[in-house]
Amino acid sequence: MTTASEQFENVLACAKSGDDRAITTLYRELHPSLLRYLRSQAPKDGEDIASQVWVDVATALVRFSGDEAAFRRWFFTIAHRRLTDYRRREGRSRVAVDPPEGASAPYHLGPEMQAVAASETEVALRRLADLAPDQAEVVFLRVLAGFDVEDVAAVLGKTPGAVRVLQHRALRRLREQLTTERTRGGVTQ
Repeated sequence: MTTASEQFENVLACAKSGDDRAITTLYRELHPSLLRYLRSQAPKDGEDIASQVWVDVATALVRFSGDEAAFRRWFFTIAHRRLTDYRRREGRSRVAVDPPEGASAPYHLGPEMQAVAASETEVALRRLADLAPDQAEVVFLRVLAGFDVEDVAAVLGKTPGAVRVLQHRALRRLREQLTTERTRGGVTQ
């Protein structure tokens, strides 16, 4: 019986040699979280940036070495760099955050609960749009990509302490927004 680590090593080795099934496996595993991340940061151009990421990955894959966790960090580091390039080209200092495609409620909920969950997602994304771009990016990588602090630090090229500070500031800002909304007579939606 092979372990998950051994399975990944096999898939990676096959992908490096050009095996289409192995590349498809990596794509199916990573592409959904890549799109959520990129669409949260660049809603209109997330697909285009994702395609650039995959081209970069395909070009550099033979030079990669490491385990699955290192591969995910490497992959999202490439995504972060393409996103940074995109922002430079667009000359943006703040990122407008729209709900990413597929961010709607889970399909297993009833229609009423889907509507509530979708509404809550839109409200949450609007609140995140008010954060500084680096704070929003930390929150998205922690929540959407499921990275721990050390992984986010590696992806963003920051120290774990800097990531913790950004996350703390983001959460404090979100808390302040909620407190202000409640004192004004209700949560805005």
